[in-house]
Amino acid sequence: FNKISFLYYTAIDEKDFKLDAFLKVLLSYHNVSKKTISKMSGVDIKEIDKFLSLKKSKISAQDKYKLAITIMSLRFFLKDIE
Repeated sequence: FNKISFLYYTAIDEKDFKLDAFLKVLLSYHNVSKKTISKMSGVDIKEIDKFLSLKKSKISAQDKYKLAITIMSLRFFLKDIE
């Protein structure tokens, strides 16, 4: 995953795609594991995999919210490393 792709996804108005882009940066650039995100957010790894696939609409709003809080917190914490 590269920063050009990240910029593309953040320009899209779809919020799920923006969150997906942030998650992919955490997973690929910062090497944060899905297991870590799962434990921090309380969302099952299977739900994270669904979110990363084209099945975003099959995830509950509560799980998306938990993921968003965790992902944005980690991004804020790790932004100085980029």
